Amino acid sequence: MADKHLIREKVLRNLNTIDKVEHRERSIKLAEKLFLLPEWNQAKVIGITLARHPEIETEAIILQAKKEGKTVLIPKTFYPSRKMEFKKMDSSHPLTKTKFGILEPHELAETVDKDAIDLLIVPGVVFNKAHFRIGFGGGFYDRFLADFKGETVSLCLYEQQIEFTPESHDKPVSILIEG
Repeated sequence: MADKHLIREKVLRNLNTIDKVEHRERSIKLAEKLFLLPEWNQAKVIGITLARHPEIETEAIILQAKKEGKTVLIPKTFYPSRKMEFKKMDSSHPLTKTKFGILEPHELAETVDKDAIDLLIVPGVVFNKAHFRIGFGGGFYDRFLADFKGETVSLCLYEQQIEFTPESHDKPVSILIEG
């Protein structure tokens, strides 16, 4: 069994070969499947990342959530603890760029308790049939999901589906939307 690092590298290389227009269209189709889920329709508070290519695009999901009056939360990460919390995405606090080039909420944005999150849209690089994921290697979501009680969903392209054996600390997502 190849290790997570090698599997992640291979899948990222494959994702980077997908034409950006095609990637965007496929991301939107996955989002449309998400919007049909009862878990989406019942959720009032959504946790989601601000995706960067080659991740599944999240802009359409964020716009739809706002249109439907849902509260949108985005993660703020902390080093060296590798912990993460979710903050309200609002126009009064501009996003800030981390040293890794990721947009995150401003320090002053309101933090929301994880128990208040109805639906967490979990990013990942690789997914297996049992809904386990390999992320980008930071372990932020693994730590956050350890005691998260809400619904979790991930969106993935078929290029991201590879069988692998999860580690003991890994937590599967509840729902995997494939396309």
